[in-house]
Amino acid sequence: MLSEIKNYQAIAAEKRAQQWEKIPKDWRIPTENFHNVTNVMDIPVTCGLLNETESTITSNYDATDLLEKLKARVWSVEQVTVAFCKRAAIAQQLTNCLTEIFFDDAIKRARKLDLEYNSKFLGKALPPLFGLPISLKDSFQVRGYDTSTGLGCYVGKPAENNSALAAMLIDLGAVLYCKTNLPQSIMTGDSDNNIFGRTLNPRNKLLTAGGSTGGEGALLALRGSILGVGTDIGGSIRVPSVCNGIYGFRPSVGLIPHGGVRDLTPPGTDGVRSTAGPMSTSLRDCSLFLKSILQADTWMYDSTSISVPWIDLEPKHKLRIGVALNDGVYTPSPPVRRGLKQAVDLLRSNNDIQIIPINLPDVKLHYEDLISYCALSGSHHYYEQFARTGEPVIPSLKASGLLSVPGTTLQGFFHLNVRRAEAAKTYLKLFRDNDLDAILMPPAPHTALPLDRWTTVTYTGLWNYLDYPAIVIPVDQVRDIDSTDGLSNAKFGPDDEQLYSLYTGPEQYKGAPICIQIVGYRHKDEALIKVAAVLDSIINKI
Repeated sequence: MLSEIKNYQAIAAEKRAQQWEKIPKDWRIPTENFHNVTNVMDIPVTCGLLNETESTITSNYDATDLLEKLKARVWSVEQVTVAFCKRAAIAQQLTNCLTEIFFDDAIKRARKLDLEYNSKFLGKALPPLFGLPISLKDSFQVRGYDTSTGLGCYVGKPAENNSALAAMLIDLGAVLYCKTNLPQSIMTGDSDNNIFGRTLNPRNKLLTAGGSTGGEGALLALRGSILGVGTDIGGSIRVPSVCNGIYGFRPSVGLIPHGGVRDLTPPGTDGVRSTAGPMSTSLRDCSLFLKSILQADTWMYDSTSISVPWIDLEPKHKLRIGVALNDGVYTPSPPVRRGLKQAVDLLRSNNDIQIIPINLPDVKLHYEDLISYCALSGSHHYYEQFARTGEPVIPSLKASGLLSVPGTTLQGFFHLNVRRAEAAKTYLKLFRDNDLDAILMPPAPHTALPLDRWTTVTYTGLWNYLDYPAIVIPVDQVRDIDSTDGLSNAKFGPDDEQLYSLYTGPEQYKGAPICIQIVGYRHKDEALIKVAAVLDSIINKI
């Protein structure tokens, strides 16, 4: 066991050596094959490590399809598990997206499930996620493995129990095989820490993979996973989804079991709470995940779960969609504006969709309060954990300004709660007065940014503050037509101009995914998924 008194550099060297040993020698790629390549999206299928069957399994299906193949015994659970373990190993070498690697345990479990298929489940209904490989963000406890969250002080302390969701996924038939990278503090837009290092964006290594669930984002983009689980307290599922061009769903707090997740906010500061949710290669896999969880007994796994049943809602025939072109704080960059307009134009041309222009009230004030909630006790708690092994603050955390936010008093906490209650009334009125089924807006004022430049989450954080479910859907990518325009287009002051100036044109950002965000009302998560499926089918012609 690694000692807490070691310097973080020694701990990191030992941990990374352990990681490397977990990748079988015949699953390793010569570094000269990819070291100087900026876009590595094609390398998993061109590097020669995957055989034809493994390439087919990992490339051609989403989780919903793959479950049907497993049920029909087209492939064994072991075949599917080995294929994803191998592709995850490739993704790790290309982008540094993994933390804990437990391929051997996953393959043993796969063999056990194959045996049970022919005995225990013969003639009976299979568990809903039978044989499906699922990846997890590092902050979820998995028994026998560290939950270090990229901090040296927590390395060498394997979890004694599974987190509530890990236990539930196992009971639902899933195969857990790896955990994924995240930033120091779990509170920035770049998945970088002093123990595992930085996760790279597989589409463009010069742009961030996002945070805080950036390891999942990169792994899913490379299809080393097709269904993973992240957490989100300000945008940590949705930001990496934007950066990597995948689907990401932030559920209402409590719907997905969250017990046994290591959050680095001080214990007991129960202001804005983190929520667990799926990241995937298709929207219907987000629905699959939510349905599988909500149809099971979440209360048996987590005392804080809110048991909202899945009721198989029928999609509404006519939808009223509120469209917010911006959040009143930051102006969307040219490619983000184009992507939103493209989506809205497609929806407007459909007779069953009614578009209602809306403005989002007081986002700047609500965002300031969100940051206050995240720093209720100031920065001491973070610095104390870093100091145990002498860790420096990573650049993206320093740039975020979070560590310089002063704590608040008990009276200040009460005032925060009063203001949030008033905001909740205002946004309920926005939904009710306009009879909205959902809100459509950008998930950020920009696409993926250069490293350590993603410093604000107003577009996503608003919905954490209000605890509204939200989904990110990819719609396009930056193209040659997305030229820059003048700073005069930045409408909201100097901070807006500074952020707006980061978009320098398609040369630097070409191929960066463009996404939209769809927001529903609190605890109406199934209704939001159904609305999002309709909109996705129109926008992406699925």
